[in-house]
Amino acid sequence: MQSNLPRRGLVLLIEDDTLVRASIRDNLSLRGYECLEAAHGAGGLEMLQQHAPDIIVSDISMPVMGGIEFVVKCRAMGCRTPIILLTGVNDSTVRTLGQDAGAFECISKPPDYEKLDRMLQLMMSLGTPTGK
Repeated sequence: MQSNLPRRGLVLLIEDDTLVRASIRDNLSLRGYECLEAAHGAGGLEMLQQHAPDIIVSDISMPVMGGIEFVVKCRAMGCRTPIILLTGVNDSTVRTLGQDAGAFECISKPPDYEKLDRMLQLMMSLGTPTGK
């Protein structure tokens, strides 16, 4: 799905469930974001070797490499790109672990797309440095 809106930013979307990933991608695309996609954290790290997204949105629970491990490895590589973690578990411990690892925020799945869009806009407006 393409939007007629001007491009608002490049989002790296990491989600193992193909239907959930497609839903989030389509919603972000309609709001003017361009999306790169990976099915797990290891794939997300590979994408970071080739691209410099403005923001990363990642599921927490995934095979191969989960979101918290991805955040830890991403930060260890020197990547300062803002990261939003998504979780299907309503547990404050999981949210705290994500933020302690270096994520900007941890929100529930399915995401409230208005809230997610506001977060993305806020991060873009703050001009958080990206890249490694």
